[in-house]
Order: sequence, then C-alpha cells, then structure tokens
Amino acid sequence: MGNDGRPLALVWNYAVHGTALGRDNFLLSGDLMGEASARIERQIGAPVLFVNGAVGDVSPRPRGWTGVQAAGAALADGALRAWAQAGTESGRLQIATERAALPAPTVALRNCLGGWAPAWMTIGLRETLPSSTEVIAVSIGRTAWVTIPGELETKLGLEIKAGARQRFRHVFIAGVSNDYLGYFLVPADYRRPSYIACGSLYGERGGEIIRDTAMAALRRLGAGGERR
Repeated sequence: MGNDGRPLALVWNYAVHGTALGRDNFLLSGDLMGEASARIERQIGAPVLFVNGAVGDVSPRPRGWTGVQAAGAALADGALRAWAQAGTESGRLQIATERAALPAPTVALRNCLGGWAPAWMTIGLRETLPSSTEVIAVSIGRTAWVTIPGELETKLGLEIKAGARQRFRHVFIAGVSNDYLGYFLVPADYRRPSYIACGSLYGERGGEIIRDTAMAALRRLGAGGERR
C-alpha cells in the first residue's frame, strides 16, 4: 500500500499448472493464471503478480478456453476476497538462504516406460544438471515465502507450511523459482511410473531433501535471519 492508502501491487499465490489450454495450444497466453491476474488488476487498479505454489501434482479441469475463464474467475474471486480481508503488517524484510546437496541427477527409464524397464537402466545427467541448489526464504513480520527450484508435490508443500506455522502466520511456497530442476516427489510416488516420476531427476530422496532445506531456511528466518 502507498501512503495514500492505494495499492501499489498485489502478489497472489496458488498451486496449479498453467495447462488449461492443453498441449495442442500454440498461442502465447498466461492461461488461467493470466486470466485471473487480469481480472484482479481491473478490480484493484494496480499491477498483479502471480507466483506458483507446490504445483507438482496439480492440473486444471476443465480444459480449453471455457476452463481458462471459469478457473480464472474463481481464482480471481478468491484472491479478491482475501484482499478485502487483509490487514497491514509492518516489519523488516528478512532473508535466509540454505544450500541443498542433491543426489546425482538421472532419468530413471522405469519411471518413464513402466515396470518392464529394469531399475538399473538410467540416463545420467551430471554434465547437464547441477549437484546442488539454493533455497531462499523471505519474511516480513509474520508472513514468509520460500523458493522451490522446481515442481514440488503438494504433500511436501503442506509439510513445509505445517512445520513453519509456529513461527509464521502465513507461509507461501514460491514454486519454480530461481532454478528449475524438474519434479520433486515423495518416495512412494517417485517409485510409481508416471509423467511426473519420469521428470523427477534426483531420485526418491530428492523431494525430501528440498523439503528439509526449505524448512531449515524458514527456521533461520524464525531465529532472526538476515535483516535488510
């Protein structure tokens, strides 16, 4: 908010793939998030920024332009209701960073092709993908965000939020942020052949490592972090 009480901008957060238009769409589009953001901007008269959440296993229904408009309207209405109820909060901006050491990146062909592929059949990606990544947590007052370098499964995102609720009233997952290293899943879902398991490149422990690193960054914020 500005000194005149008018909004400077609105940042909203939701976990969903921007795939309502489907894989056959070749238009340049913001998909359902763009539709929602445009509706919010028209209402508040200020720039609106969408930040994705723990999006790994969340896809929109229905599809097509009808789905874009319906989901966009519902998301905009929800964001505007939250905006109308929001209060002001003061406090310094605090930042904490944590580095995650990751297993060797590979494509596990069994995850992509099904059970007939032997477990040892993998494609190494050491020359392509990093062996570590950075997670950043930011807070103002009792509201915190934490970045995720890829598409985190919903269950892991909820665990991060639950672990930080003693320190913060509001905790947001900023998915697909600062880096993109594929999908991060719970072990049971990594072992189940699927599209998202095929795109999970750091083994069955990768999701838990990212979860634990995000929680460590949020704990550092709760202990004071680095003030800006």
